[in-house]
Amino acid sequence: MRFDDEGHVCISPAEVRQLAFDDPDALIDRWLMPGTPWAFGTYADYNHFVEYLSSHTGIHPHHFLFRGSTKIGFSISPSQKEKKVWRSCGPMSDLDLAITDPHFFAMVDEEVRRYDRRPENLEKCLRWKTGRVVEKYRNRVEQKGRHDCYRYFDLPNDLACVQELYEVMSNAPIQSHCVYSFFDFKAFIFRDRWAVHRRYHTDLDDLRRGLTTRYDPLPKPPKEPFSSQEVQ
Repeated sequence: MRFDDEGHVCISPAEVRQLAFDDPDALIDRWLMPGTPWAFGTYADYNHFVEYLSSHTGIHPHHFLFRGSTKIGFSISPSQKEKKVWRSCGPMSDLDLAITDPHFFAMVDEEVRRYDRRPENLEKCLRWKTGRVVEKYRNRVEQKGRHDCYRYFDLPNDLACVQELYEVMSNAPIQSHCVYSFFDFKAFIFRDRWAVHRRYHTDLDDLRRGLTTRYDPLPKPPKEPFSSQEVQ
């Protein structure tokens, strides 16, 4: 493993591609999860940001991880539609936070299940076939079942835990501690750190499939990430 002086993991797209095929567990455990996220210029900025999250949520700092391009410096998303793979982190990147506290997950899970069991809320999902309410319901069912995860933006807005988390995230010191004033700060609430590990395996499965498909494969990984403004 290679770290710079501020603890950022230093890895190239070409190295990600090789490890994704040769040793995905090592890629996840040694490169994708540890280290200072590239969203923060210094280790001190990263610590101060996590300390803010911890002090305002009561969640131990150990249970905050960052994913996506703001973690390793470039995207490994295989989406052909968005064309983000191998593109470096930039001002328009999402700041994706993974919360891995089992107790917090259990609290959110209980509130969500109580909400979804209420007759008036259940009727909305059973009677209406389209709409944002139904879409959010289906998304959270799919995400919990497949990834042991609740995406913050799929949760019902009127839950107490959602309102509290929204308040914390809305006031997070992004401008003063991050390298960019990221527009979208998103939270993903996982059952535990193993759930993040498994989610990365799904991401790498999709990446390998995108790189080896015969029809319109993803671009070959460069030695250095593409510019954040570059469209591949």
